Amino acid sequence: MKPKGTKLNLFGCTKQELVDLALKQGQPAFRGSQVFQWIYQKRVTAISEMSNLPLAWRDQLESECVIKMPTISRRHVSQDESIKYIFNLDDGSEVEAVYMKMTKGVTLCLSSQVGCAQDCSFCLTASMGFIRNLSCGEMVGQVFAIAQDIDLPVPFNVVMMGMGEPLLNLKNLQRMLKVLTDEHCFSLSPKRITVSTSGHARNLQKLAESEIVPRLAISLNATTDEQRDALMPVNLKWNIKELLEICRHLPLKPRERLTFEYVMIRDLNDSDADAKRLIRLVRGIRCKINLIPFNETPELNYQQSLLERIEAFHQILNQARVTNTVRWSKGRDIGAACGQLARPTSEPGAHILAV
Repeated sequence: MKPKGTKLNLFGCTKQELVDLALKQGQPAFRGSQVFQWIYQKRVTAISEMSNLPLAWRDQLESECVIKMPTISRRHVSQDESIKYIFNLDDGSEVEAVYMKMTKGVTLCLSSQVGCAQDCSFCLTASMGFIRNLSCGEMVGQVFAIAQDIDLPVPFNVVMMGMGEPLLNLKNLQRMLKVLTDEHCFSLSPKRITVSTSGHARNLQKLAESEIVPRLAISLNATTDEQRDALMPVNLKWNIKELLEICRHLPLKPRERLTFEYVMIRDLNDSDADAKRLIRLVRGIRCKINLIPFNETPELNYQQSLLERIEAFHQILNQARVTNTVRWSKGRDIGAACGQLARPTSEPGAHILAV
């Protein structure tokens, strides 16, 4: 629902929502689909330019609706060619997203909230606290703004691993999935979209049972409740046993796997004993594990695991035939790596592009 007296922002509406709007205003259903195509396929932001709509209805839409998306305020370019984008929102808030060139194409890391309420002790975004959820349009708009700025190849990959906890913005997340996967938008396969959660088990189950199911990633990061309580307060609500029990019963498709993310922090969760406990914890779950070396920042009192510890941990998992990879984050030099979003970018070597 839009606040009283404000215009409805059509950007962020799903196709069905635009069809419902057309019907409500006395138009046939296909008119809503036409509006969807104008916005997301033809990328028109002026209702007056939607030439196949009746003139009288265009006038009505112009008087009641707008088409607005987030705008880029700053860009920071990494030595590895990643780009961190800072977006201005209507209320003056800012969020960040990251463009990354990977071995298998381009990946966009998007934000779902302004700030975050999860208070994970190894994540800089947590220092912001929670401000608000992003609308569907503000999430989809990150993609469109980046596509306007650079030559974005299609298809690309999306990871909901930026600022915020996506599963605490579930309704808008599900709307975003409908928009990005629609044939008249980017037509992304759900397999190209990964949603990461700190462990909100109930909403994880809801997403796994919804109409459009993306790839699912769970930020685990510990092998005992004592460790995880200290790192991630969400563990006080859904402990490791409860979270993994729900993971075991998620309705995965054939050959589909869950991803467990494991941030490796020196002398905290990187011992041989941790690796062996992790093997036992995920036994019976069709999964892969991403080992993520901690991305250090001056503001957080943790260090990346030593390279020999990362390799030893990796080999212990290999020997147990647990599928795993060491995932080095992109954009470390510009504060764009995993856990660094919301960090001011002033490091030597960061190239700031003016808007």
